[in-house]
Amino acid sequence: MAEANINDRTSFEQAYDRHSFEQDAASNARSDTTIVHGVTILSAPDAEGRVELSRTSQHVGEGNPEGDPIFVAAFRLNDTAAVNADTYAGSVEPAAAARGDATDDYRAFIDQLLDTASTARFKPDIGRGEERLKGFHGG
Repeated sequence: MAEANINDRTSFEQAYDRHSFEQDAASNARSDTTIVHGVTILSAPDAEGRVELSRTSQHVGEGNPEGDPIFVAAFRLNDTAAVNADTYAGSVEPAAAARGDATDDYRAFIDQLLDTASTARFKPDIGRGEERLKGFHGG
């Protein structure tokens, strides 16, 4: 687990470096992948803008109905799977002309991660006396 600050782009780049992005994006570009790799945002920004991040993976069919935490998969901009938002796209051929600059892919991913982290909304913590904890719970 790493900590980053939404007011400091370099903290996100340190938490999830270019090499990690390239490894994960290459793995995610496979048309037969069943596991996607990327970053999970584990907390909403605190008063100073700090968030907790973790390099993780999840099954392509795994959902998140509760909304906590937020998983952001690593994709290159010109991968068919990224364009179609479909990890079973059936092809790893570029959907657009290759730019030859992998820096753009990484920069776009960090932008997406920053945007997602800064707008993340998490449910409040359950505390003592919480209504959701009252009543019979079996046993």
